[in-house]
Amino acid sequence: MADVGIWEPRPPDPPAPPVPSMLAGAWRDLLLGLALFVPYPVKPRFSGDARVILCALLALFGLAFAVDYVDAGLGAVFQRWGLYALCAFLGAKVAVLLVLAVGSGRSERFARLLAGLLAVEIGGVVVYAVVHAFESQIAERVLAYYVAAVAARVVFRELDMNLARRTGAALLALAAFAGLVACRGPAVPVVSPPPPKRPPLDVESVYYDQPRLVQAALDKVLVSQDGVPETYFVGFASHAREDVFENEVKHIETLFRERLGAEGRTVMLINGRNTMDELPLANGPNLETVLNGVARKMGSEDLLFLHMTSHGSKDHEFSVLFESMRLNDLSAERIGEIVNGAGLPWRVVVVSACFSGGYIENLKSPRAMVITAASADRTSFGCENGREYTYFGAAYYRDSLKNGDYRAAFERAVPLVREREESRGFKHSDPQIWVGDEIVGKLPLAPPDDGGVD
Repeated sequence: MADVGIWEPRPPDPPAPPVPSMLAGAWRDLLLGLALFVPYPVKPRFSGDARVILCALLALFGLAFAVDYVDAGLGAVFQRWGLYALCAFLGAKVAVLLVLAVGSGRSERFARLLAGLLAVEIGGVVVYAVVHAFESQIAERVLAYYVAAVAARVVFRELDMNLARRTGAALLALAAFAGLVACRGPAVPVVSPPPPKRPPLDVESVYYDQPRLVQAALDKVLVSQDGVPETYFVGFASHAREDVFENEVKHIETLFRERLGAEGRTVMLINGRNTMDELPLANGPNLETVLNGVARKMGSEDLLFLHMTSHGSKDHEFSVLFESMRLNDLSAERIGEIVNGAGLPWRVVVVSACFSGGYIENLKSPRAMVITAASADRTSFGCENGREYTYFGAAYYRDSLKNGDYRAAFERAVPLVREREESRGFKHSDPQIWVGDEIVGKLPLAPPDDGGVD
């Protein structure tokens, strides 16, 4: 009998043994999946039985819930975005297996590939629970790539082809799975710790404290030096439910204060429990008072940079929200009235919100530049709790704004935003910019000794 070469189809494997029951079959596949984590030859094949696959799928989601719940503690809160992220990540891996099975002409093997993937994913969650106890993000990241490699091993074992084609399919699977891990970033938990219990908001106290806080903020702003062009900054984070807006404004204020020459000339208005005793609320009356107060301290050669960040609606209402306080949202017309009526000599206004392109018309002025995170009919992204920046904020301020050249920073940021959005399957937000005729000759306005942001 002639030898079979490595480039020839190998003899077909014997069929998997009949599955006595759904639970027994799932247990058998799970043990086989765990065995694949060890670099040692494993002969049995996955069953591919539909009942076993269903059982494994339920076990995977149940185990993911259990691990996150134990980590979060009693009172844990369900996070639907974590469930969506888990489904999307798993679904992408399943799609890779389907493409490989159909593309190799072995579509009948898809069920076994799927059973193997689920068993490996369950094993990965078990190992993750152990690794997570050591609180090492590096170890967790390495584990994620190792699980990708083990899943690729399933492809190598289960596709009934010659060695060369199986190796190629496994390498393609490894590249795809590793790419998914790289794009995924930190895993979003399915359940999270309960929010800290806080006493009810004393609305009356907060309300009557606003004049003092606004005046205190304005008192800290330096008066302009005659003949010296200087930059002033006002940050406005008006939605308290997600802390990304507060975080973003704080980061940008630090950037302007430390790197862009605005030391002593910054004001922040933020809606949040962490700041309500120290900073004015971000609402329309406070914004109007602050902009008018800052304008009185500016010289004719000075520029004010206003960054506004929150949620936005399709009818271009800028969300203003702080717990039980009944604050009014700001329409595009109202924002235009406030900014245009402040008497600012020169200004750059950045509006970071969904559908923010709809604010441009009301903010236009020959001495103004207006930048928005999205067009009038597109959403922007990155407004989840726990983030430091929105997608646009990260691309523009963190990654692109090297000095006072705000227009050049916008040109650098747009491709970064597009790349990040498209990598996650989002429709491009299409950031916008409008530049007045007179401000073109005014910018860039950078501090004389500015070395740029590293």
